[in-house]
Amino acid sequence: MEKDHDGQSHWIPLDTSIAIQGFLAERKGEQRIYVVTVNSPPEYQWIHDRWPRLVKLSI
Repeated sequence: MEKDHDGQSHWIPLDTSIAIQGFLAERKGEQRIYVVTVNSPPEYQWIHDRWPRLVKLSI
């Protein structure tokens, strides 16, 4: 889900074999998750200029 410049929510369906790439960092007992981003695909650039990096799972 991403919000556009007007605050409107947009849900983008993903295939079950796709995951959002992230990084889990831990320091002094505190955990944070960072989402890896890339430029948005042209058809979604009107919503936002960045997009989570999607990776295909090897099942």
